[in-house]
Amino acid sequence: MLYAPVNANAWKFGWEEIEYLEKKLRQFNYNYQVGAERRMFDSQDLPEYRFVLLKWEHRKDGNIRNVLLETHDIEQMASALKMLVSIEETEMKQRS
Repeated sequence: MLYAPVNANAWKFGWEEIEYLEKKLRQFNYNYQVGAERRMFDSQDLPEYRFVLLKWEHRKDGNIRNVLLETHDIEQMASALKMLVSIEETEMKQRS
């Protein structure tokens, strides 16, 4: 494991959009989770931070953690979250 989770209280300035989009997404579907991770070892080959988008699946025999996206690009994560917010919002409207 080359990355360790970053506490949500210690997220860097500039990550507000991801934080906002995750909160909005979780309003529609609480099974999604976004995490930030920081490189544990000094390496020039790896970016310092990466973001992970998870979707939890709850079953009787236990929870399953599905990794939907791992990226070092904050814009790519924001785009994926915007897409998921749109999808979940549409599904919520159809259910109503």
